[in-house]
Amino acid sequence: MLIIPDWLSSQPLGRTVFTIGVFDGLHLGHQALIKRVIERANELSATSLALTFSPHPLVVLSPSGAPETLTTFEQKVEILRELDLMALGRLRFDRAMSDLLARDFLDRIIATRLKPVEIFIGPDFHFGRGAEGNFALIKEWGQSLPVPAKVFSIEQVKGPGGETYSSSHIRGLIKVGLVREAANILGRPYRISGVVEVGQARGRCLGYPTANLGQSRQLTPGPGVYAVRVKLGEKTLYGMTSVGHNPTFSSKVLTVETNIFDFNGDCYGEKLDLEFMDWLRGVIRFDSAASLTRQLGEDEKMARAVLGLS
Repeated sequence: MLIIPDWLSSQPLGRTVFTIGVFDGLHLGHQALIKRVIERANELSATSLALTFSPHPLVVLSPSGAPETLTTFEQKVEILRELDLMALGRLRFDRAMSDLLARDFLDRIIATRLKPVEIFIGPDFHFGRGAEGNFALIKEWGQSLPVPAKVFSIEQVKGPGGETYSSSHIRGLIKVGLVREAANILGRPYRISGVVEVGQARGRCLGYPTANLGQSRQLTPGPGVYAVRVKLGEKTLYGMTSVGHNPTFSSKVLTVETNIFDFNGDCYGEKLDLEFMDWLRGVIRFDSAASLTRQLGEDEKMARAVLGLS
């Protein structure tokens, strides 16, 4: 897959079937849209392309109200590569881009770098200054091109139970620890990435050493203990992760601490990916370190059972 980290510096792609959006989470609804783009591009012997805004436009337009990110650009690359998308372009959203009229955005940002054959967009996609751009405007613009492009709006995809496949719904689930339910909409376990940093070493003293994840750019699941799958370099490992303020030790700092099963190495400074498989329990204040240690033993049994390790 061709990765274009800065679309405005890209070379022309030629005949293209493309879609455009934030695609935060790249959930099953997004994937259905992109799979349609890939299918049509293959049928028309054109390049399949997804253009994604990064950062989320609200980070620029309304920082205090911007949603926390579900997927990094690097994670989007991995997911879309598995779908066999031919090209992914990153639209670096800033104030200058937000000030463009919708028609100017299409003429300057899109038409100068590709020749659209067909365009697919989601049902709620808006763009341009004041969010004036919509399906009707893109359709009119597509018809005005020297070689007209067909424009299609894809209906919102819903799950078998009628649940909405949306990024905001996924965020709501993750914030209260419902990671298994979120995975049903994402089509995969929810994952956060970060670098392992030095912690308080309390876990090591309790017999359960932990890898402490540094600040992540993504939404952190709600407080609790989780069964997790761990990606460390080329290794796939398993463990249990505690998210919270550690009330037993009266800590006021939110931490993400992972006990990696059957691992004795040193991973400080290394990139760590955590895939949240299931919620095990809430955060509890224990009367003593011994009580906490006993509970950690029970947590490990539960986690191993959930992960199919027992």
